Amino acid sequence: MFTDPEKKQLLELNRALSQDITIGLAGSGHPHSQVFHEFCDELAQLVPKISITHEDGSAQQPPQLLIGSGLRYQALPTGLEIGPFIEALTALDSEPLQIAESTRIRLKKNSLPATLTVFIAPQCTYCPKVISQLIPLSMIEAGVQLIVIDGTLFPETAERHRIQSVPTILLDEQFRWTGSVPIDEIIDAISTRNPAMLGATSLESILKEGQASHLAAMMLDAQEIFPAFYDLIIHDKWPVRLGAMVVIEEIIAQAPRIASKIIEPLWGRFEQVSDQIKGDLLYLFGEIGDPRVIPWLEAVSAGKFDAEVIEAAKEALEKISHD
Repeated sequence: MFTDPEKKQLLELNRALSQDITIGLAGSGHPHSQVFHEFCDELAQLVPKISITHEDGSAQQPPQLLIGSGLRYQALPTGLEIGPFIEALTALDSEPLQIAESTRIRLKKNSLPATLTVFIAPQCTYCPKVISQLIPLSMIEAGVQLIVIDGTLFPETAERHRIQSVPTILLDEQFRWTGSVPIDEIIDAISTRNPAMLGATSLESILKEGQASHLAAMMLDAQEIFPAFYDLIIHDKWPVRLGAMVVIEEIIAQAPRIASKIIEPLWGRFEQVSDQIKGDLLYLFGEIGDPRVIPWLEAVSAGKFDAEVIEAAKEALEKISHD
């Protein structure tokens, strides 16, 4: 997989590292998962100071490499991309990444998590420079996530995001840059964007930090359910889904009218989700207590669904009738 020049760079990295470092591999059912495993196996052989931890990935995501807490590679960083990759690994050791002090201060003032998604291609000669400029943001500021995606390796993801050329940078689906990287503009966008436009990954990071109450307060202040939040309520990973349900329960307790806004969008997705998620949605419908859901709950109770789904619908009906 690695060329001889790349192997030489990695051997030099092993000699330069002052301590062992760890990176993660989140697999999935994607056909490319195997090549990510092969990449990590060869990397660990060439750089014994790197250990690989294996994590369960989401079925909704491609396989990815996890570098520190803020950098994800849905790409195989070989060829032109190996330089920035080695820079990130070196930063895990002890060598600080270079970033202007003014930039550092502006990032620290950012109160919202940010997810930067960068689409690259192996043959792109400008992409490595872009990645080198953005990696420090994710390695220095805990609230910034950087996801590097090879659009040629995962064309379905590139198509979903309407990527026409590389490099293309997305900030929470709200901002888009193609070509040269205006770092100051990106930092300004990170600091001033509307919380309601946060992407699912950024919202998920709030939950992972144990800040469900904070996320609920943000939506209560905005008097709306953030659009990307629906992806968390039907997430295939139970801890993420549980965190989202806790958020909704807090909103129900304070503003049932706002919580009821989730009903129609989630009912529109009901048939597409797993039986376990169906049960969770029915539970939330019962907790919200909006009588508009009664015909839907009755239809599920009398429908051809899994026994546990039918039972969840009956319990939600009973909950509403007793409120």
